[in-house]
Amino acid sequence: MVPRPIPKRLGEKLRAIREHKHWTLDQMAEAVGKAGVSRRTRVYEWEVGTRQPDLLTLLTYARLVGVSTDVLIDDGLELHLEITQR
Repeated sequence: MVPRPIPKRLGEKLRAIREHKHWTLDQMAEAVGKAGVSRRTRVYEWEVGTRQPDLLTLLTYARLVGVSTDVLIDDGLELHLEITQR
């Protein structure tokens, strides 16, 4: 079995979700259940690609905008978000 490549666009997609919701790093951290002093840092690290979120966190992101986790981790799939009013 060929290992799946590390997603290169994951951080970009996670940031797009946060911006789509008009949330700060702290608000996103709270939404995905990451508590603690470094919660904003953790979300930032996911967005810039220095760390990757765990599976449950990816599932939470996907559910926030109604997409499959495949859309988040497959660089070949585009993340389409509906435009919402603030």
